[in-house]
Amino acid sequence: METIAISIQRIVDVLNDFEPISLPEMEAEMLMKRFDYKFKFRIEQLPGFLESVQSEYRVLEVNNLRLHKYESLYFDTENYLLYMQHQNVLRNRYKIRYRRYADSDLTFFEIKRKNNKELIIKERIRQVGIELNINEETGDFIIEKTHLDPDIFSPKLWVYYHRMTLVNKKNEERITIDIDPSFKMKGCCVSYPTLVIAEVKQKKYFRSPFVSVMRNNHFRKEEISKYCIGIALIEENIKQNHFKQEISSINKLCNENN
Repeated sequence: METIAISIQRIVDVLNDFEPISLPEMEAEMLMKRFDYKFKFRIEQLPGFLESVQSEYRVLEVNNLRLHKYESLYFDTENYLLYMQHQNVLRNRYKIRYRRYADSDLTFFEIKRKNNKELIIKERIRQVGIELNINEETGDFIIEKTHLDPDIFSPKLWVYYHRMTLVNKKNEERITIDIDPSFKMKGCCVSYPTLVIAEVKQKKYFRSPFVSVMRNNHFRKEEISKYCIGIALIEENIKQNHFKQEISSINKLCNENN
């Protein structure tokens, strides 16, 4: 089995063969309202998958980089209201977070809502940097978008990973591919250096070249929440039966042939 460093170098080499797209070009169609679903697999499989779809997608390039560092800080209530919305499979649920794009030093405060029609609606406001509290502006944003009291929210989980973003040349679709995710809270850290989580984002459902590659390699669509997985992994004494099978599957995948 090749090392993580070799896999990452192979990924970078393949990404360099893609046609690039700039951030301003990509932002013309942000897909802030979309349908999405995810796949997971091991990092050494990714270069071959990327080669299979190279002619169908462009890759986001920022500051001459095509593999980007992301940092997210998720907020929740003392009794984990937002986590429990997902755990209890509520049809309308939220995530609240800061997200920092480290390579371009851009930070946004974001609220994601999934409605009862499976539509993802993401809204965000620009911030100077990640803060460990809800300020006046982000508090007003929470009230406007969720009608919840911002004073009940505090930081719960850091999530770090590297991401590449593919943009379909013909249709309104993006593929975000996250590698080497790690979850940190309360002095604990859990990392999965061999794990890849690919998310397909579409304005409306259509036959996707990337999804075709996934199906041809016998991968099924999944619903994976990095926030919920991180909380379930680290937070003791929290209900997590909805995520146990997914965590077991991730552990099995990442321990194969290590």
